[in-house]
Amino acid sequence: MNIKLDQLKSFLLVAEESNLTRAAARRHSTPSAVSEHIRNLEAELGLALFERSKQGMALTGAGERLLIPVSRVFSSVEGVRNTALSILETPKADLSIGLNSPPEYLRMDRILKQKAADLPYVNLEMRTRSSPLVVEEVLSGKLDLGYVFGEWDDPRLHIVPLSPIKVSVIGPNDYSLDSLPESFEDRQQLPWVWPNPQCPFASFMKEILGPESQASDAVITSDDEYSTVVMVKTGLGFGLVEHNYGVDLRGNDAFRMFDEPHLSTNVSLICGSEAYRNGSVTALFDLIVQQWQCPSD
Repeated sequence: MNIKLDQLKSFLLVAEESNLTRAAARRHSTPSAVSEHIRNLEAELGLALFERSKQGMALTGAGERLLIPVSRVFSSVEGVRNTALSILETPKADLSIGLNSPPEYLRMDRILKQKAADLPYVNLEMRTRSSPLVVEEVLSGKLDLGYVFGEWDDPRLHIVPLSPIKVSVIGPNDYSLDSLPESFEDRQQLPWVWPNPQCPFASFMKEILGPESQASDAVITSDDEYSTVVMVKTGLGFGLVEHNYGVDLRGNDAFRMFDEPHLSTNVSLICGSEAYRNGSVTALFDLIVQQWQCPSD
């Protein structure tokens, strides 16, 4: 069966108008061309669709039954047309996101899949940054949005906490410690790779080393977790990393991980408060939050 859309369109217009001339005018065609569409459709279907009289053209019983599915066909076609127009009219958006941890820990695989389905017009650039630098570049406009650890209170930021994360102390294998010393004084005698003062992990140092934490042996300062791991593995001192990240990098016991003290903070998504009013930024931000609200695989 070879049914053409032109034939169905003529059938629909004649059914609505009950008149060839008016239907042809709506099609910007001629009554003879519309009449031929109807005849060819009836021949293809093997059905009489109209009763013809001097008063016009009235649907037969078969024509009445066919009218609803034909109407649905053209509603679907109109939907395709409107969707195509909306795609053409949607401007491309180039956005950047700061990642303060490897993409797999931030669910970027599933986020990128969902973005491709829901926001194909968004071109997303990922940039690796520490949490303080993510905040700085979001505020300056160098980044559109980003992930951060810790608590940030700034009215210029739109912030949504995504999930709590565990933070662990790691240490060189050269020190045969199964656990950290219990007293603050003994812990202060160990060499430490301190987080950058602006890093959210820096606030944990008093919890680990006590009120006099500045009296500890701070051998060096690290700006990011990867650098911390490298320094710990080479024996420079003890440091702090996000627990799962440390587990994966530990490999063949390349360094020690300690179960205590129990430390945790949040991973959050941020963007500028003004930027959140931008349609593309809002759409991407909300998509990421939604993916974090779904159970992880």
